[in-house]
Formats: sequence, structure tokens, C-alpha cells
Amino acid sequence: MKRSNRQGRPGCLGIGYVSLVVFCLLTFTVSLGGVLGGFIYKAVTLPRYQARVVSYTSFESKDSKNRHRIMYRATVTFNTADGTPVTMESDVASSGKPEVGEIITVGYKPDMERVEELSWSKFLLMGGASVMLLIIGYFAVGGVLYAMGYKMKRYMGFGMNLLLYFIFPLAMLFLFCGMGYALVLYFMGLKPDMPIWAVAICLFFCLVLAAAFFGYARLLMERRSRP
Repeated sequence: MKRSNRQGRPGCLGIGYVSLVVFCLLTFTVSLGGVLGGFIYKAVTLPRYQARVVSYTSFESKDSKNRHRIMYRATVTFNTADGTPVTMESDVASSGKPEVGEIITVGYKPDMERVEELSWSKFLLMGGASVMLLIIGYFAVGGVLYAMGYKMKRYMGFGMNLLLYFIFPLAMLFLFCGMGYALVLYFMGLKPDMPIWAVAICLFFCLVLAAAFFGYARLLMERRSRP
């Protein structure tokens, strides 16, 4: 197969490669969008309850590098709106031991196998995934428009504005919130196994990201105020 013909137009190999990349991007976008949509739907529609951690279970997990670690899953109890007592495991597992007696917010309906824990860590994770979905979706739509012969100058300009005014500052904010949340858990005693060097790194990057975020916001405001 030829890469291009004599007129410089893309040949079968080039078209096939671009089609494969766009197909993979679209597939990943739809899959990630489905996961995020499911979480948002549950967070909005599920009845919320204040549950108390009564115990926890542990299990061994292995990562891609064959390293073993102990994970913990909380068991919570609460009463539904009609007064029915419910004791069930949370859907969230973490490396930190849950604190027995802690009050957490959960979502629940009778046909669920585990309660949906509505924690800040999950919202931060979904927020980061949303930013990733936005970036991948932009390139996927751009690939489709390019294949349809659409003039890309305006679309690229839209992408640059989206990157400068939304994605980049939002990414800095999410990183700051994520590291700040880890520090809060450590100093509250909910993550005592966190190494000192990790605490120092999180603290350093929190300070750097806070200064960078406000400096970048000031730069954008000055740029918009220029004639």
C-alpha cells in the first residue's frame, strides 16, 4: 500500500491510520463518558443518607508491577427514610483504614449491592476524569471534522481558548485540591501510613500550585484587559 499518491493526497495507509486513531478516541470518549454519566446520575438521583462506619474488611491487592498492598473497605449502617435499618459495604476501597464511628454521606436504593459513597476523593477523581474526557473529546471531534474537510483554523482557535482559559487552570486547581485533600487526611490522622517525604512533596506542590494558579489568573485578566 502506498502512503500517498502522486498528487500528494493521503493514500490508503494514511486514511486507515487516521481512521483507526479517530475510532479509538471516539470509543474511549464514549466509554469514559458512560462511566462519568453513570456516576453523575447516581450522585443526583440516589437518596442520600448519613451513615456511620461500624467496621471494615481488608483484602490484598496487586498492581501492574506485582506489588502487594492491603486495601480496606468500610461497612456502614444507617436508616432509610421509612426507618428500615441498613448495614452494607461501601463501594470505595482505599489503602487507609476507615475510622470506626466516622460519619460519611452515602447514596442508596434497595436493589444495590453496595452503597455509593459520596466522598470528596471520588468527586476529585471524577473531576480529573472529566477534564481528560474533555481533552480526548476535543481531539476526537477535531479528527472527524478534519476528515469531513472542515477548515480547522477556527476550531484550533477555539481549542487554544479552551486550553488557556478552562482546562489549564482547572487542571491546576484539581491538582491542588487532590494534594491538599491528602494533607488534610494525614493531619486528621485518617492516613497515618503516609510517608514523611510524601507529605513534604504534597505540601511543596500545594504552595507552588497555589502561587501558580493566582499568578496565571492575574495574567489572563491582564491579557483580556488589553485592547
